Amino acid sequence: MPGALTFRLLGHGIAYSASPVMMAAAFSALDLPHRYVLADVAAEEVPATVASLRRSDAGGANVTVPHKAAVAAEMDELSDVAREAEAVNTVVREGERLIGHNTDFPATVEAIERLRPDGVHHALLLGAGGVSGAVQLALRKVGTEQVTILRRSDGSIGSLAEQITHADLLVNATPVGTGAEDTLVPAELLRPGLAVLDLVYRPSPTRLVREARRIGAPAEAGAAILLGQAWRSLELWLGVEAPVEAMRAALDAELGGTSDA
Repeated sequence: MPGALTFRLLGHGIAYSASPVMMAAAFSALDLPHRYVLADVAAEEVPATVASLRRSDAGGANVTVPHKAAVAAEMDELSDVAREAEAVNTVVREGERLIGHNTDFPATVEAIERLRPDGVHHALLLGAGGVSGAVQLALRKVGTEQVTILRRSDGSIGSLAEQITHADLLVNATPVGTGAEDTLVPAELLRPGLAVLDLVYRPSPTRLVREARRIGAPAEAGAAILLGQAWRSLELWLGVEAPVEAMRAALDAELGGTSDA
């Protein structure tokens, strides 16, 4: 049996993460002794933490908010998608070299195509962080005609009520709603013709998704994307087919059996 490796999730304020239960289920299904742990690090600790991934007992890492761009800057090499997104969510160790990938992108493409199988005319994207980069690439991949990005930081979120009337897809790429009943989108602004993708997955479904579904809009929270990026990360690390169903079952159980993963 191969020696035990440690895989990490790098982020900050990530105690809510469901990734460890998915990865534990995957390693168990594959009969591997590896472990997957949370590494909650401050911004100034990112370079040293990334450097530790070069050790022989390090299996690789996932990266989440708010460090996806910072980790990208520490890589020896970036995949084409990670370079274009300027964000890394998966680190693969090859000897002492670190290769940055972005598996959020294909998982997000799948989610958009599920929600808008006939295509997207105008997408309204809330948030401009590391997650947003992969979403923007995914929107381009599916041929979205127009993307409007609204930020809390510059106050552009104030035009939400006006912009949402023109959109046929709304994507929440902010952490608003994580572990809470908060939402940036008042229920009265939703309508059946507006598909909703909320990248938040805990609680699942989120308030935004529940309110969208209540008025007949296609909507999903982020559990399916979490699963999609996770099994792709696992395959990059190990070079074997991921036990997707075992990972899905573990994720669904962790989220209370309502995840739609």
